[in-house]
Amino acid sequence: MRRRRGHAATPGGGEVTYVTDTHALVLFASGALADVSLRAARIFRRAEGERDRIHVPVVCLFEILMLLERRHITMRMDLDEWHALISRLPGLPLEPLGWDDIREARGLARLVDPFDRLIAASAVRLDVPLITGDERIRGSGLVRTVW
Repeated sequence: MRRRRGHAATPGGGEVTYVTDTHALVLFASGALADVSLRAARIFRRAEGERDRIHVPVVCLFEILMLLERRHITMRMDLDEWHALISRLPGLPLEPLGWDDIREARGLARLVDPFDRLIAASAVRLDVPLITGDERIRGSGLVRTVW
């Protein structure tokens, strides 16, 4: 299988492509960019302005649903509002889950959380860095990360 190649940084500051994990997405959508790294905050701001692109794996929305249902997080938005928020930001396209993600996930068995594994698989498939503060993912060496 040939992977689609992610965008690389250009000398003129052109668009760069990433994938986000659920935690970073929740912080962005709830207006808490002060709780992410300066680099991650800058990337999200650039994506809002359509200068970078951050793919949002659709599995992130399912993880948010489960976290809300189990009351592990509380938010002012319901799931439909989450979808509407993401859908109106062209710099944060929803990334569908497909067979290629499952195939990539086979090589990520050290990531035991199924959501982490599928989200990381999307980043591997797209050949782009994953925006995550999760030390287990960052320390695994299985996927390129930024934070």
